Amino acid sequence: MNATGTHRRYGFLYWAGVALGPAAWAVSTQTLYSLAAQACTKSFPGTAIIAAVLGVVAAAGSIISFCAVRRDAAAEWEDVQGGRARNFMAWLGVGAGVLFALVIANQLAAAVMISPCLR
Repeated sequence: MNATGTHRRYGFLYWAGVALGPAAWAVSTQTLYSLAAQACTKSFPGTAIIAAVLGVVAAAGSIISFCAVRRDAAAEWEDVQGGRARNFMAWLGVGAGVLFALVIANQLAAAVMISPCLR
Protein backbone atom coordinates (compact mmCIF):
# COMPACT_ATOMS: atom_id res chain seq x y z
CA MET A 1 0.00 0.00 0.00
CA ASN A 2 1.35 3.42 -0.85
CA ALA A 3 1.84 6.33 1.53
CA THR A 4 -1.36 8.05 0.41
CA GLY A 5 -3.48 4.99 1.17
CA THR A 6 -1.81 4.60 4.52
CA HIS A 7 -2.44 8.27 5.31
CA ARG A 8 -6.11 7.92 4.47
CA ARG A 9 -6.39 4.79 6.55
CA TYR A 10 -4.61 6.11 9.64
CA GLY A 11 -5.18 9.85 9.23
CA PHE A 12 -7.41 10.08 12.29
CA LEU A 13 -4.52 9.00 14.52
CA TYR A 14 -2.76 12.30 13.90
CA TRP A 15 -5.82 14.24 15.05
CA ALA A 16 -6.66 12.11 18.11
CA GLY A 17 -5.08 14.40 20.69
CA VAL A 18 -6.39 17.52 18.99
CA ALA A 19 -9.94 16.15 19.05
CA LEU A 20 -10.10 14.06 22.23
CA GLY A 21 -8.44 16.54 24.60
CA PRO A 22 -10.79 19.50 24.10
CA ALA A 23 -13.83 17.23 23.74
CA ALA A 24 -13.06 15.51 27.06
CA TRP A 25 -12.54 18.88 28.75
CA ALA A 26 -15.82 20.25 27.39
CA VAL A 27 -17.77 17.19 28.54
CA SER A 28 -16.03 17.27 31.92
CA THR A 29 -16.75 20.96 32.48
CA GLN A 30 -20.40 20.75 31.47
CA THR A 31 -20.98 17.57 33.47
CA LEU A 32 -19.35 18.93 36.62
CA TYR A 33 -21.35 22.15 36.39
CA SER A 34 -24.61 20.31 35.84
CA LEU A 35 -23.99 17.95 38.77
CA ALA A 36 -22.92 20.65 41.23
CA ALA A 37 -26.40 21.10 42.70
CA GLN A 38 -26.90 17.36 43.19
CA ALA A 39 -23.46 17.00 44.74
CA CYS A 40 -24.39 19.53 47.41
CA THR A 41 -27.60 17.81 48.48
CA LYS A 42 -26.07 14.36 48.96
CA SER A 43 -22.70 12.71 48.94
CA PHE A 44 -22.00 12.06 45.27
CA PRO A 45 -18.52 10.75 44.31
CA GLY A 46 -19.54 10.65 40.65
CA THR A 47 -18.02 14.03 39.86
CA ALA A 48 -14.54 12.83 40.79
CA ILE A 49 -15.02 9.60 38.85
CA ILE A 50 -16.25 11.43 35.76
CA ALA A 51 -13.35 13.88 35.88
CA ALA A 52 -10.84 11.05 36.31
CA VAL A 53 -12.25 9.05 33.40
CA LEU A 54 -12.30 12.07 31.09
CA GLY A 55 -8.75 12.95 32.13
CA VAL A 56 -7.71 9.48 31.02
CA VAL A 57 -9.55 10.04 27.70
CA ALA A 58 -7.61 13.27 27.11
CA ALA A 59 -4.34 11.55 27.96
CA ALA A 60 -5.24 8.66 25.65
CA GLY A 61 -5.64 11.10 22.77
CA SER A 62 -2.16 12.39 23.50
CA ILE A 63 -0.73 8.87 23.54
CA ILE A 64 -2.48 7.96 20.28
CA SER A 65 -1.04 11.06 18.59
CA PHE A 66 2.42 10.23 19.92
CA CYS A 67 2.15 6.68 18.57
CA ALA A 68 1.23 8.14 15.18
CA VAL A 69 4.39 10.26 15.25
CA ARG A 70 6.54 7.26 16.12
CA ARG A 71 4.87 5.05 13.51
CA ASP A 72 5.40 7.63 10.77
CA ALA A 73 8.96 8.70 11.71
CA ALA A 74 10.70 6.22 9.40
CA ALA A 75 8.14 6.54 6.61
CA GLU A 76 8.64 10.30 6.46
CA TRP A 77 12.13 9.84 5.02
CA GLU A 78 10.81 7.52 2.31
CA ASP A 79 7.80 9.65 1.36
CA VAL A 80 8.49 11.97 -1.56
CA GLN A 81 6.03 14.61 -0.34
CA GLY A 82 7.24 14.49 3.24
CA GLY A 83 5.04 14.31 6.26
CA ARG A 84 5.66 17.57 7.97
CA ALA A 85 2.04 18.73 8.12
CA ARG A 86 0.88 15.36 9.47
CA ASN A 87 3.65 15.28 12.03
CA PHE A 88 2.91 18.85 13.04
CA MET A 89 -0.73 17.94 13.74
CA ALA A 90 0.36 14.84 15.63
CA TRP A 91 2.76 16.84 17.82
CA LEU A 92 0.04 19.45 18.32
CA GLY A 93 -2.25 16.60 19.38
CA VAL A 94 0.32 15.38 21.89
CA GLY A 95 0.59 18.85 23.41
CA ALA A 96 -3.15 19.49 23.41
CA GLY A 97 -3.89 16.11 24.97
CA VAL A 98 -1.41 16.73 27.78
CA LEU A 99 -2.64 20.28 28.32
CA PHE A 100 -6.30 19.31 28.54
CA ALA A 101 -5.52 16.29 30.73
CA LEU A 102 -3.82 18.68 33.16
CA VAL A 103 -6.81 21.06 33.04
CA ILE A 104 -9.17 18.18 33.83
CA ALA A 105 -6.85 17.08 36.65
CA ASN A 106 -7.07 20.62 38.03
CA GLN A 107 -10.87 20.42 37.93
CA LEU A 108 -10.68 17.01 39.62
CA ALA A 109 -8.54 18.44 42.41
CA ALA A 110 -11.02 21.26 42.90
CA ALA A 111 -13.95 18.84 42.97
CA VAL A 112 -12.24 16.68 45.58
CA MET A 113 -10.88 19.46 47.83
CA ILE A 114 -13.62 22.09 47.76
CA SER A 115 -17.10 21.46 49.04
CA PRO A 116 -19.71 21.92 46.31
CA CYS A 117 -22.01 23.61 48.84
CA LEU A 118 -19.81 26.72 49.07
CA ARG A 119 -21.31 29.54 47.05
